[in-house]
Amino acid sequence: MKFLRSQSQTVLILILAFICVGFFFYGNSGILTQGNAGPTDFGRIDGENLTVADLYGAVRTQRNLLRLSGRDQETTQGQIANDAWIQLLALHEADKLHIDVSDAELLAFIQNEPQFQKDGVYDPGLYSAMMTNLENGLHISRDTYAGMMHDQLRIQAVFKTIASSVRSIDADIQADYQKQYGPVQISYVTFPAASYLASAKVTPQDIEAAYKANPMNPAYRTDEKRQVEYVLFPLTADQMKLADKDKNAAIQKLGDKALDFALALQPDPNATGNSTPPAADFQAEAKKLNLTPVTTDFFTATTPPAGMPPSPAFNSAAFALTKDDSISKVIQLDNGVVVMHLVQVQPSELKPLADVTPAIQKELQAQKGAGAQQAAAAIAAAVLQAEVKKGTDFKTAAAAQHLTVVTVPAFVPRKASMNDMKQATLGYYSTLVPVGGVSTPIPLQTENSVLVLHVDSRAPADPAGLAAFESEFREKQDQELREAAFLDWANWQSKQPGTHKPPNLEAYGAVE
Repeated sequence: MKFLRSQSQTVLILILAFICVGFFFYGNSGILTQGNAGPTDFGRIDGENLTVADLYGAVRTQRNLLRLSGRDQETTQGQIANDAWIQLLALHEADKLHIDVSDAELLAFIQNEPQFQKDGVYDPGLYSAMMTNLENGLHISRDTYAGMMHDQLRIQAVFKTIASSVRSIDADIQADYQKQYGPVQISYVTFPAASYLASAKVTPQDIEAAYKANPMNPAYRTDEKRQVEYVLFPLTADQMKLADKDKNAAIQKLGDKALDFALALQPDPNATGNSTPPAADFQAEAKKLNLTPVTTDFFTATTPPAGMPPSPAFNSAAFALTKDDSISKVIQLDNGVVVMHLVQVQPSELKPLADVTPAIQKELQAQKGAGAQQAAAAIAAAVLQAEVKKGTDFKTAAAAQHLTVVTVPAFVPRKASMNDMKQATLGYYSTLVPVGGVSTPIPLQTENSVLVLHVDSRAPADPAGLAAFESEFREKQDQELREAAFLDWANWQSKQPGTHKPPNLEAYGAVE
């Protein structure tokens, strides 16, 4: 483990190059509430009972991996818990298959990772700096990181063992190539929103009902406002002009100073009693350290306090504070770092009906217009599909419904311009509809419209591009198929005798 502590490694699925100075220095860990789950049943794999430590460790590893990849905010607790369960299954399989990773393999992997290289050569200084950032910014120690990465490489080996033989078939490649590169001609009819918006009727009763049914709609309420007090640890005018590397180093030093102040504000962990002890007095602690606390006026989540430049980081931190967790972490701003304390909250209030009537009128009219538009498009698409299936020409069937047909000159779907959303939309959906087929309604947001298209013809694709397409297709499609096969294996393994998930598995996703 000495090697692991000093070198570590990075998981195949992570990209750590984005990690730079910028940090959250500390935070409270979550506490799992089991609810009605059995207190002693933490799941079982191949007849071996899991412990609560196994589950907590797997969830924390999964959460740390998401933080490293920048995806922790977009993943639900349930997803984290389920991915942690799959992680446990894979590691148990690695044990059965005697899969391990030697120090030499880790070293070779480390030295080939671009984020640890300078001019194509491994740089121990880059590695050391990144490990320091992980410890200070994400509270991931070197030992934790080492063990986490070691396990991920083992899981990757299990993934390869289970799914590496999965490949797409040649027929799929040929068919997809023809759809994407065969010149296609299409015709379509449209259903513009404006045609339905004007005729949408909204009554006073509709408005009142919407108002009463949605009292928490932000459009019907005043903005919540907050007041905080803060201490800014600013960069000097000369430091603001430094190159990024030197500026980041200056910020790091300020962060260390700010962290000492932030820690001094935390409740005494040795205090006795059942209730949580109060945090230290912000103003008093600041003055002890010869710091200058500033108290803001009341401000909203999207507007800066008076006298401060706009700072999304400042506002986001202020509105993340609660009465029970009123001291912020160290927050990095453009001009330094800050620690803040929540003083007061002015709650959001429901506005009088008269004040929001125009907004509700507009909202309901748009909803009713969109509903009529979608209904008209769905009915027309169904009729066109039925008529074309009976042999009626698309244009003839459309004319019978008083719809105007637009015919697009032949084009190659894959070469449709991504800068033209209409052309890109037509290109994408033309690959999903067979020749002679009629699509379901397709939203065209750039024109606030809905269209229904018909594929008139598709010519053979130029065979010269097939080889390059096959390579690209296999790389993408094979990976998707292998991931699906791995998940199928995990689902199958979860149902085998002697194996079951812990009751209320998703609740474990709350563990920090």
